[in-house]
Amino acid sequence: MPSSPPEARPNYLWLTRFFPYPTHAGDRIYSAKLIESLAAQPCRVSVFCTYQGRDAPVPPDGPARGADWVLCRDNSRHRLWLYPFSYLPQHALRLSGPDPRRSLWPLLIQQPWDAILIDYVSMGWTLPLLAEATRVTGHRPTLAYVAHNHEASLRRLAVNHSMALAPLRLAQWIDGGRIAALERQLLAEADLVTTISPTGDRAHFLADAPNQRFLSLVPGYDGPRLAQRTLTAETPRRVVVVGSFDWIVKQQNLVEFLEAAAAPLAHDGIGIDIVGAGPAAVLDHWRHRFPNVAIHGRVEAVEPYLAGARMSIVPERVGGGFKLKVLNAVFQRCPLFALAGSLAEVPLIDGKSVRFFRDFPSLVDGIRRSIDDFDGLNALQTAAFDACREGFQWHDRGQSLHQTLASLSKLHREDVR
Repeated sequence: MPSSPPEARPNYLWLTRFFPYPTHAGDRIYSAKLIESLAAQPCRVSVFCTYQGRDAPVPPDGPARGADWVLCRDNSRHRLWLYPFSYLPQHALRLSGPDPRRSLWPLLIQQPWDAILIDYVSMGWTLPLLAEATRVTGHRPTLAYVAHNHEASLRRLAVNHSMALAPLRLAQWIDGGRIAALERQLLAEADLVTTISPTGDRAHFLADAPNQRFLSLVPGYDGPRLAQRTLTAETPRRVVVVGSFDWIVKQQNLVEFLEAAAAPLAHDGIGIDIVGAGPAAVLDHWRHRFPNVAIHGRVEAVEPYLAGARMSIVPERVGGGFKLKVLNAVFQRCPLFALAGSLAEVPLIDGKSVRFFRDFPSLVDGIRRSIDDFDGLNALQTAAFDACREGFQWHDRGQSLHQTLASLSKLHREDVR
């Protein structure tokens, strides 16, 4: 008997906010690595996103070249005057300008996509376009929502803990309501929702969409790993905070930590390095307000700062969950000190592979007491490395996502027949 022809590779369209390279923040890393790991599977992946600047960027050499990139220049900065007349949250409104719509529409109808993935809640602005494409083509692809957080609960928490003036808190509350509504729409229309955490946010998602299909895609790690490190008296007497400080909640977390830590740590001769991107005006303000703290801003690599510190601090009172920067610290063998509840989905145990503290004063006290405890610090970093050594492979995430999409697409085709 003649052999049956090989099954065609499925075509996936990935819709994300912006070109994720360089990957200098956790959300960019998560999007980029999921795209790369999916593109490494037996499928074709096309990515639609916006970029800023005059010239379109080029994907870096390596796995990113496994996908086809369709880039649209972001010219939508002046769309916020439409905010009172729109149902969209601020970021989604900015992304939904005429140029992205004109660029995305022919992509939606050019071929029968097997699946379309909406990466991050702000890309929910595309839902009406997807519905219109289905009406025009008569073909409905499998729809997946790639969630980074349960946004409704996160925004509520941010407003409740906000220290901003009343007008800004009101604006945060209004925009948070719009984000929650868009998230509910995505949960209702998607055939699959991927989440970063198999626990954490899952309870919130299940409360909103109890009949939804969920797939956990805990981030992986493919960065450098130190085979060995021993902290000694020669290690600089410094601590480091690594993060991205574009979001006001992240800024607020850091300011609260620095208010508690800057003066007492300086008194004890302990330096603080703050590493990560943020608005230039905000970073300059911090430099003036906390002159004894080294505010570095965005850097090309975080490894030298982790190597030059005795501890990596996670001072996040709001916005707990999986943090890729934790894996940077673990695999660079930099001991972790964190607020309780600020880490999730890492197999770290308080007192053995991480130190947790109930509030900022106790965190600062723990830093001061432990900064010269080399036996304790080395035990922490060794146990954390050993606990995480095998568990964070990006390839497994792409494989799991492809298999799930392929299965759903097959079921969808059979239902259509």
